[in-house]
Formats: sequence, structure tokens, C-alpha cells
Amino acid sequence: MTGPTSDEFVNQVRAAVDIVDVVGEYVQLRKSGRAFLGLCPFHSEKSPSFNVNAERQFFHCFGCGAGGDIFSFLMKLEQLTFPEALHKLAERAGIAVPQPQQVEDSPEKRMKHAMQEAHTFVSRLYHYVLTKTPYGAEAMKYLAKRGMSEATIAEYQIGFAPDSWDFVTQQLTKRGFSQELMVEAGLLARSDAGKIFDRFRGRIMFPIQDSQGNVIGFGGRLLQGSKPNSNQKSQPKYLNSPESLLFNKSATLFNLHRARPIIRKRKEALLFEGYVDVISAWQAGFMQGIATLGTALTEQQARILRRNTESVVLCYDGDAAGQEATSKAIHVLQQAGLIVRVAPLPQGVDPDDYIRQHGAEAFSQQVLLQAMPITAFRLKHLRSQFVIKDETDKARLIAKAVEIINELGSPVERDMYQRQLAEEYSLTLGDLKWESKRAYNQQKSERQRDKVTPAWNNSINNGKVTLAKTLPPAYHTAERMLLYYMMRNEEIAARVQQECSAHFQVDEHDALAAYLYAYYAEGNPEDPGKFIHYVQDDLLKQLASGLAMMECNNDVSELEIGDYIKQVNNYPKRAELERLRDEQRSLHLQAAAADSEDARKQLELQAAVTGMKILELENALKEG
Repeated sequence: MTGPTSDEFVNQVRAAVDIVDVVGEYVQLRKSGRAFLGLCPFHSEKSPSFNVNAERQFFHCFGCGAGGDIFSFLMKLEQLTFPEALHKLAERAGIAVPQPQQVEDSPEKRMKHAMQEAHTFVSRLYHYVLTKTPYGAEAMKYLAKRGMSEATIAEYQIGFAPDSWDFVTQQLTKRGFSQELMVEAGLLARSDAGKIFDRFRGRIMFPIQDSQGNVIGFGGRLLQGSKPNSNQKSQPKYLNSPESLLFNKSATLFNLHRARPIIRKRKEALLFEGYVDVISAWQAGFMQGIATLGTALTEQQARILRRNTESVVLCYDGDAAGQEATSKAIHVLQQAGLIVRVAPLPQGVDPDDYIRQHGAEAFSQQVLLQAMPITAFRLKHLRSQFVIKDETDKARLIAKAVEIINELGSPVERDMYQRQLAEEYSLTLGDLKWESKRAYNQQKSERQRDKVTPAWNNSINNGKVTLAKTLPPAYHTAERMLLYYMMRNEEIAARVQQECSAHFQVDEHDALAAYLYAYYAEGNPEDPGKFIHYVQDDLLKQLASGLAMMECNNDVSELEIGDYIKQVNNYPKRAELERLRDEQRSLHLQAAAADSEDARKQLELQAAVTGMKILELENALKEG
């Protein structure tokens, strides 16, 4: 089917434009071998590391990792959606954009359009009631008492839903909106008896907008001191719109459309729990704030953030629930590849409270500028969970702290936190480092034991990406070479899928391989450019473009591919062999220091059993 974003049209545009010409309009390029080189437009650099390959029609920066095809370049540089980038390139090439098919005017599209119109109207209606009628007087007083200015109320189009069962119902009906559709939209509700009524009553209303600024839902706060209806005593303090064709809570971030330019400029976002915190921060001059909508941070929201920035400061409430939510959010944000810091707030204080009580300067100096790295937060949170009554409790806390510190990839950072921990609990640094090494070896052993998992199921795992640390260079290189050839040869991809008994050990590589299996299973051609376009995840897209830019011999032999597969398959065995050798050395040392002859013999016997396992593994590796 031909359409404005159909595969046929995409391929037509791709064939008509040259990536070197397009990129050359933004970046000064010079020829270097078979590629073109220039300063990367996506990060600051003094020496050029930005490569454009005319033959393969890719770009890749070896400095920041940005990469992809011509569509990716325009989308990233000009912050365009894919259809916008596609149509811009089509116009540049003089290709007419096909008209949308009739399916664009489907019943669902018409419903969404009507819902959108209704939300826009109701948002203006609520704002008018708040600012221009007696019904909103108490709400205005409340907002003024909370320090909210008229300019802020206007900027966020804050409104008030009158304490009436049918005010909005009547207004929507007069304008021809279907009551049934408005129930589906979440503006109205239906009782058990079938009566339709206003969903929001006696509430201060905060419009929720999508990434383009369209109103798609509302958050309503029950007005303190308002006269509740007969059923309103049981109403929650905060009430959000339900899910609808317009509103998906899991994929929406409050204030993103407003904060996005500032986030991109500052390269950092402030993530709050609630929309009142965001508005209070915005009024105080912190305009890069966004918030989740009454639920825990989702993977979708984290991916949206990652598309707009590399760094996030978490600024959740200072109570126990807020700290627990912070811990969960950290994990989700890290999985999305974001750098995370945590802003500290006093116990029981939320960001809105802090700003109103202490002011913008204090919030900047005492909260945001004191934002701590994840490890520092985790150690602080760990201490708050322990009540140390005796040395046993202290030892348990230290053991947990050591596990957290061991997760750090940087030896310098590990040493810094180890010194802090040793000083805090009056330990010698040598003892703490010994304990750290012992715990690290134990954790490493457990991870290797847990690594044995079934092969990827593409129908289940396609697109579910987790990121992890890279492995020693030999195995890392083997996996990269296999992926390079798999992108160019479907038969090699099928062979790897069949013969690799182990996962690729680097999770990013494993996820990209899963994408390749799915790509070929859907009947797609051997074309790295089309595969890069097929990959959904931005980080994996960058990885794929980097692999595609590698200079390798395309006439690879079956023997060479077999060697790469063997290296991947042998890694778990080599890791287990190393663990067993460490275990045997430890047993010999313990035997030498044993208090009795019986204990010594027992330990030497265990060492001998371990030695047999080592011999079996060594033979298996030789045969494999």
C-alpha cells in the first residue's frame, strides 16, 4: 500500500537522497578514505570523530555514539518525528508525498478527534469558571494561599470544576458531543444505575497535555473546605482522568511539551512525582521539570526521557514512600541508559512545600546542587533501613553496603566509597577491601551460575532491551564480528541462531541479535540500512550503525564464523573454569592453615574433587 509513510515511499525517498549531501548542509565534511569526516553536531569536540559513509548511507560518531541513516540524522538534529523527516527529505528530492488512504478517517480517528475537541473546550471552560466566575473564588483564594500567581494559573490553564453533577454534561451536550463518547473520554462518568454525570466535581483542575501540547486528560485536586456532595466525602484527594483513546498514563509525562526545549538545552531533566511540584518549580524558575501521573515511573516514560536528555535529577518526596519510589525509579531510568542523580529533601517534605517555605535560592543551593550520585543515595537509603543494636546488625549493614559499592565499574569510585565506609564504621581500609573482594567473587560466581538461560524467543523478547557491562575484549570482539556479518547475510544469522548454545554475553549484542532474528523472520532483505531503520531502540540503533561502519572483509569463511561462534559458546565454560581454579587455590590455603590433621585432610579432599572438575572442563574446552 502506498501512503505517506509506507515502505515503498520510504525506500523511494532513501534512494533519491544522498546522506553526504544532506549532512554536508549542516556539517563541514572532508573526504577521508572511503568515508567523510567532520565535527559531530550532537556533542562538543575538537577533533573530528563524526563519520559519514556514502557507500552504505550511514553516519556514526565514534565520540558520542550517535548513528543511523539519513532519517535518524534529521530526526535527531532538528527534533523531528519520522514522518516529518521523511516528508522534508521527499520535498528536498522533489518527490510528491502520497495522500493518506481513506483508512485515516476511520471511526477511531473520528472518535479521537471529537475527544480532543471536547478536552480543549472543557479545559477552557474550567479555566473560565476559576478566573471569571464566583464559583471559582474559593479555589482562587486557595491557590493564592499556596503561592500560585495569576501568571502561573494562566500559563498552565488551571481551572475549577464546579460542585455540580451535570454542569459539564450540559455544556458538552449543548455543543453536540455524544454523552456515550464523553464517558469513554473520561470527562463524564456513569453510575451503577446508568445515570451519566460529571466525573470531576468541586476540584481544582490541572490539564494534562501530550508532547505536542494538546489536552488529553485532567488531574483534579479536591478543594479543601468545599462543600462535598452526598458521595464526595469518600472521594480521593487527587483524581486523574481514566485511560482512553487519547490518554495513556504510562506513556505521558506532565509538562513535557513545555519543558522539552529547556531540558534539551540544559541536557538534564528534573523528575517530580506530582504536577503541583512541577508547577511550583516552574514558577520559581526551574523550567525543566516533568512528572509522572500518580503512578510509578514506567519503562515507556523512561524511554521518552532518554530521547530528550542523557541526565535526570530525581526530586521525589522526602518521606519513606518517596524514597522507596526513588529507588524503583532509579532502576527504570538506568535500564533506559540515563545518568541519574537524586536531590535530597528533608523527611516528610515535598518539593512544593520546600519551595514555598524556603524559596527558589534555597531549593537551588540546598536541594538541586546537592543532588547525589546513585551509589551515595543507595548507601544513605540503606542506612535508614537499619537499626543497629549490636555488632551483628553493623556487620549486616556493612556487607550490604559492600555489595552496593562492588557494582561500581570505576575502581576510583569504589576506592572513594570504601574509604568513606571504613572511616564511618571504624574499620581498616585493608579489611574492608578484603571483604569487598570476597563479596565480589561470590557475586561473580552467582551471576555466572544464573547466566544459563534459554535462547531468545523473538515473539516474546523482541524489543525488550536491557543494558549491561561489556566483557573481556576477545569475546566482545567475536560477538561484534558475528553481528557485522549477520546484518549482511541471512544464512550466517540463521547459523548463529542455531549453533550458539549460549547467549551473547554482552546484553546489548544479545538484544541486537534478537532484532536480527525477528527482522529476517519477517522476510526482510539483507540490507544493513533497512535493518537500522527497523530497530526501534535508539541505543541499539546507534550500536547497529557503529557495527555497520566497521571495515571488515566481506568474504568471510565458514571456518572464521565457526571460530567466532566457538568463542561465544566457550565463554561460560572458561568463566566457570576460572572460578573453580580460584576455589581450589582457596581450599589449598585453608588446608595449610588448618588447626587439625582431620580438617586439613578434609579440605585437601575437597580441593581434589574440585581438581577433577577442572580437568573435565579443560578437556571439554579442548574437544570443543
